[in-house]
Amino acid sequence: MSDSLGICVATGWDSSASLSEINTYRHLFQTAHLAILEQLSGPNAGAYSNEADIYEPDFQTTFFGPNYAKLTQIKAKYDPEDLFIVAAGVGSERWDEFGMCRV
Repeated sequence: MSDSLGICVATGWDSSASLSEINTYRHLFQTAHLAILEQLSGPNAGAYSNEADIYEPDFQTTFFGPNYAKLTQIKAKYDPEDLFIVAAGVGSERWDEFGMCRV
Protein backbone atom coordinates (compact mmCIF):
# COMPACT_ATOMS: atom_id res chain seq x y z
CA MET A 1 0.00 0.00 0.00
CA SER A 2 1.30 3.46 -0.78
CA ASP A 3 0.22 6.91 0.22
CA SER A 4 -1.18 9.21 -2.40
CA LEU A 5 -2.00 12.86 -2.68
CA GLY A 6 -3.70 14.70 -5.48
CA ILE A 7 -2.92 18.27 -6.34
CA CYS A 8 -4.66 20.29 -9.02
CA VAL A 9 -2.72 23.33 -10.20
CA ALA A 10 -4.33 25.81 -12.55
CA THR A 11 -3.53 29.13 -14.08
CA GLY A 12 -5.66 31.61 -15.91
CA TRP A 13 -5.38 34.44 -18.37
CA ASP A 14 -7.56 37.17 -19.75
CA SER A 15 -9.85 36.10 -22.57
CA SER A 16 -8.14 38.65 -24.80
CA ALA A 17 -4.70 37.04 -24.29
CA SER A 18 -2.85 36.15 -27.46
CA LEU A 19 -1.70 32.63 -28.23
CA SER A 20 1.84 33.80 -27.56
CA GLU A 21 0.87 35.03 -24.07
CA ILE A 22 -0.96 31.78 -23.32
CA ASN A 23 2.05 29.75 -24.43
CA THR A 24 4.25 31.88 -22.16
CA TYR A 25 2.08 30.90 -19.17
CA ARG A 26 2.20 27.24 -20.21
CA HIS A 27 5.97 27.34 -20.68
CA LEU A 28 6.47 28.98 -17.27
CA PHE A 29 4.42 26.27 -15.59
CA GLN A 30 6.19 23.48 -17.45
CA THR A 31 9.72 24.77 -16.85
CA ALA A 32 9.49 26.38 -13.40
CA HIS A 33 6.40 25.46 -11.39
CA LEU A 34 6.26 21.82 -12.42
CA ALA A 35 9.90 21.31 -11.42
CA ILE A 36 9.02 22.31 -7.85
CA LEU A 37 6.13 19.82 -7.74
CA GLU A 38 8.37 17.08 -9.14
CA GLN A 39 10.96 17.76 -6.42
CA LEU A 40 8.26 17.41 -3.79
CA SER A 41 6.74 14.25 -5.24
CA GLY A 42 9.94 12.38 -6.05
CA PRO A 43 10.71 10.29 -9.12
CA ASN A 44 8.04 8.46 -11.10
CA ALA A 45 5.11 10.09 -9.31
CA GLY A 46 3.13 10.06 -12.56
CA ALA A 47 0.16 12.14 -13.61
CA TYR A 48 -3.58 11.77 -13.87
CA SER A 49 -3.86 11.43 -17.63
CA ASN A 50 -7.40 12.78 -18.00
CA GLU A 51 -6.01 16.16 -17.04
CA ALA A 52 -2.65 15.64 -18.68
CA ASP A 53 -0.46 18.21 -20.34
CA ILE A 54 -0.19 17.14 -23.98
CA TYR A 55 3.12 19.00 -24.07
CA GLU A 56 4.62 16.86 -21.29
CA PRO A 57 8.15 16.21 -22.59
CA ASP A 58 8.44 12.78 -20.94
CA PHE A 59 4.86 11.60 -21.42
CA GLN A 60 5.98 8.00 -21.88
CA THR A 61 7.19 7.77 -18.28
CA THR A 62 4.83 10.28 -16.68
CA PHE A 63 1.60 8.83 -18.12
CA PHE A 64 2.48 5.17 -18.69
CA GLY A 65 5.45 4.42 -16.43
CA PRO A 66 6.98 0.96 -16.83
CA ASN A 67 4.08 -0.13 -19.06
CA TYR A 68 5.11 1.97 -22.08
CA ALA A 69 7.30 -0.67 -23.75
CA LYS A 70 4.56 -3.31 -23.52
CA LEU A 71 1.92 -0.85 -24.73
CA THR A 72 4.15 -0.05 -27.72
CA GLN A 73 4.28 -3.75 -28.58
CA ILE A 74 0.51 -4.07 -28.27
CA LYS A 75 -0.05 -1.02 -30.46
CA ALA A 76 2.33 -2.40 -33.11
CA LYS A 77 0.37 -5.66 -33.16
CA TYR A 78 -3.14 -4.21 -33.38
CA ASP A 79 -2.44 -0.89 -35.15
CA PRO A 80 0.65 -1.51 -37.32
CA GLU A 81 -0.19 1.40 -39.64
CA ASP A 82 -0.62 3.91 -36.78
CA LEU A 83 -4.19 4.61 -37.84
CA PHE A 84 -5.14 5.64 -34.29
CA ILE A 85 -3.00 8.46 -32.88
CA VAL A 86 -3.48 10.92 -30.06
CA ALA A 87 -1.28 13.65 -28.63
CA ALA A 88 0.98 12.24 -25.89
CA GLY A 89 -0.31 8.74 -26.59
CA VAL A 90 1.54 5.52 -27.31
CA GLY A 91 3.47 5.99 -30.54
CA SER A 92 2.72 9.70 -30.88
CA GLU A 93 6.43 10.49 -30.78
CA ARG A 94 6.55 9.10 -34.33
CA TRP A 95 4.34 11.96 -35.56
CA ASP A 96 4.73 15.72 -35.85
CA GLU A 97 3.13 18.05 -33.29
CA PHE A 98 -0.12 18.16 -35.31
CA GLY A 99 -0.41 14.39 -35.78
CA MET A 100 -0.35 14.87 -39.53
CA CYS A 101 3.08 13.67 -40.70
CA ARG A 102 5.47 10.97 -39.57
CA VAL A 103 8.82 12.22 -38.33
